[in-house]
Amino acid sequence: MKWYTLNNGRLCLGTEKQQFANFHVATEVVLTERLDQPLLPEHVELIGSFPEDWYRDENIDGKINNTAKHFFGLSKSKPENAFA
Repeated sequence: MKWYTLNNGRLCLGTEKQQFANFHVATEVVLTERLDQPLLPEHVELIGSFPEDWYRDENIDGKINNTAKHFFGLSKSKPENAFA
């Protein structure tokens, strides 16, 4: 399983083409440079479950998206009253 970018820069997590099981999630993170990096133990730890359990997790897309933002992008959410 690896992180990779599409031609438009969108970061995805998915399986290698030659693997038996197919899994692909496109995240909200858009990068300016291409990325091709394996899924690391610290990524799995932040997601909160192992890949073999993801098919049962109804919230896995959101968990992967949050992990992508944490490791590869900046969160666009800011506290509304940050300067109050």
